[in-house]
Amino acid sequence: MNALFNSMSCHKAFPQNEAGRASPSATNKKMRTAFSLIELLISLAVLSVLVVLAASLIGAIQDVWKRSSARTEQFRSARQALETISSRLSQATLNPYWVVQTNASGVPVRYERQSDLRFLTGPAISTIGSTVGSGTIVAGSAIFFQAPTGYFTNNSASSLNAALNTWGYYVEYGPESSRPPFISTSIIPTKNRFRLVEFIDPSDGLTVFSKTSGNSAYNGKDWFTATLATAGNRRVLADNIVAFVALPRLSTSEDSTGTALSPAYIYDTTTSNAMPKLNHKHQLPPIVDIAVVAISETTANRIQWDSSPPNFGTSDLFKEAIKMDADLETLRTNIDAQGLSARVFRTSVPISAARWSTEQAN
Repeated sequence: MNALFNSMSCHKAFPQNEAGRASPSATNKKMRTAFSLIELLISLAVLSVLVVLAASLIGAIQDVWKRSSARTEQFRSARQALETISSRLSQATLNPYWVVQTNASGVPVRYERQSDLRFLTGPAISTIGSTVGSGTIVAGSAIFFQAPTGYFTNNSASSLNAALNTWGYYVEYGPESSRPPFISTSIIPTKNRFRLVEFIDPSDGLTVFSKTSGNSAYNGKDWFTATLATAGNRRVLADNIVAFVALPRLSTSEDSTGTALSPAYIYDTTTSNAMPKLNHKHQLPPIVDIAVVAISETTANRIQWDSSPPNFGTSDLFKEAIKMDADLETLRTNIDAQGLSARVFRTSVPISAARWSTEQAN
């Protein structure tokens, strides 16, 4: 029985023909379990195409990421500079006090606001001059003010963290600040950069009180210009900033145009206005709109061999506050028209110490 069962099993598993050999259909089934050489070559070709496509796709994604990352990185300093200015400016103070004004007979007639501190913003070239050190002042705004930030030239008085400093900001164009002095210009020519400069008059060298204390009629500028030329009082806040604009204004509820307080970008707390509602003498502006125009590092590299700042048309811009938006767009368009790249960054800074009053006539 076992022999018969085994014989039947063999015949069932492997069909045979009359000669006792395996049938052709069984042989073909066994051969189909393997790939032919042509099928392998086709599979390898398809796989190679897929690998090439995947590599190309990954490369394209990496290029996009690198460009986006570089674009974000190169404008990061502009955003950080705007944040720094906003932080300092929001702390601006005048610390005003009131004095009694008398007539010719010595009879008191009114109280008048006074302050030994100053706040000044206006066109950079007329406010500062054409140069500071090796830098050429660029058209736009300059701003100077006091804030209780407690910066000293040494750390001996570092606990006085509310001591006053004078701060200032403006844009200049000139030789790169980080060039090693031992590298000759005959080997590597001088590179030039636009840069946003931060000025600080340290608490242990503050000059404003020596000019203003007990001198209510003082309206000069040497409370900052006297120490502005000191190299240690200036530092580069951000490279590749081609314009800085500051516009003091009232709130929108008090002035819907936003330009009545400073129609020509000029705000000086030592001057008065015949209109009490706009009289900024010894008063801080409630809000200051700040804008910076930054160019890319690639753009800066293309113009860095020019000893004079490129003509972007800034000398014709930022004269009327009502045109601020249009002028910023014009500047960006002028830069783009030269095949360069620029971006505009803006913010509004409320000054916490501002106590705007419409009740003074001095």
